[in-house]
Amino acid sequence: MPDQHSDRELLERLREQIMECDRELVEIIRQRVALVREIGAVKESLGVPVTDPPREAQVVRRAAELAREAGLDEELIRNLIWSIMSAARSQQHTPP
Repeated sequence: MPDQHSDRELLERLREQIMECDRELVEIIRQRVALVREIGAVKESLGVPVTDPPREAQVVRRAAELAREAGLDEELIRNLIWSIMSAARSQQHTPP
């Protein structure tokens, strides 16, 4: 018979690890947003448009490739990257 106490402790440890992963994800997204703002400032000084569809498609393809190499769902990663990039477009207009 399984030890429910140890299973509950394991469950709690696993949940704590997920919370740490979430913190790391948020920090990585924060870093990405900061970079996007810097890119926006550089684009503005160069007089180039904020949007660059070919570059965006390249970024998504690379993310899907990384997902495939990591054994992750490529479509999930594509959707995630598109969502992050969509939200980031508005950040390029915000000063760093």
